[in-house]
Amino acid sequence: MTLEKAFAAIIDQLREQLKTELLEELRAELGAAPDRTLTFSEACEYLHMSDYTLRQLIRQKRIPHRVYGYEGSKNPRYLFSQRRLDQWIWEQEERNYRREVSSG
Repeated sequence: MTLEKAFAAIIDQLREQLKTELLEELRAELGAAPDRTLTFSEACEYLHMSDYTLRQLIRQKRIPHRVYGYEGSKNPRYLFSQRRLDQWIWEQEERNYRREVSSG
């Protein structure tokens, strides 16, 4: 009976460990990680791009961002969602590597 209890305890421990690992993988895949708001300089660093390039993308409305401040303000404050930036990067990569299918 002691051997059976030992096996049962090991199985329960492995089950809990597997459950924890699966939940972590699911959260990563579903983007359940908490979102983080980045400032302009943090976004530049996160995206590995210059201030100039990021400002150009903002002006062209090609990157997801939020603006705080009055319209036409000389000093608008740009904020970015890290999750949306990750999604934007993924979309850019997909667009860059899309294969053309020839019909013929």
